[in-house]
Amino acid sequence: MANQKQLALLGLALLVIQGVIAYDPTITMDFGFMNASTGEDFTSRAFSSNMLPPNPSAGGLVLVPQFAAQFPGVTGLGISSLFFKLGTGGLVPPHFHARATEIFFVLSGTWDVGFVDSANKLYSAKLKAGDQFVFPQGLIHYQMAGSSSATGYSAFNSQNPGVTLIASNVFASMPEIPSGVLEAAFKVDAMTVMNIRKALMG
Repeated sequence: MANQKQLALLGLALLVIQGVIAYDPTITMDFGFMNASTGEDFTSRAFSSNMLPPNPSAGGLVLVPQFAAQFPGVTGLGISSLFFKLGTGGLVPPHFHARATEIFFVLSGTWDVGFVDSANKLYSAKLKAGDQFVFPQGLIHYQMAGSSSATGYSAFNSQNPGVTLIASNVFASMPEIPSGVLEAAFKVDAMTVMNIRKALMG
């Protein structure tokens, strides 16, 4: 009986530890950017109209991340952001963020968005300017522009949310996942696996 209690406590402790290390650590200083000396170190102008890349063509995609690597001012603060520019029909392909929940705000255009939970249920919506949508941490989701170009903005509760693109992660890994594994998992033949790999890596 004592051993069962010890195992239960150990299991609980491991869950707590995993829950803690899954998020950005709490800093013991006012902020984490140690080289900061003025307000400019906590300022980013990456989303200013004159700083943004040109509009993408139909089906195109431009992302402007402001994670700790691009905006050191957020270091240690557990936040970051991302600006989206999509051409007509542009797609942010299915992906997930291992370290953050994402809240997405539509600036212009229309968007089809959605995420899939662990029970394989799809939660989707059609969004217009002013709408917001939340993508829970670790769940696969997508964003797609409608019949016109579209822009949007996302905020994350991590300075480095991580981005795992599902198709690339599975079919374009290095070294490659054995073709036989993908054939069995997706019920396709070797030629289909090869064609998907060529499309993703071409």
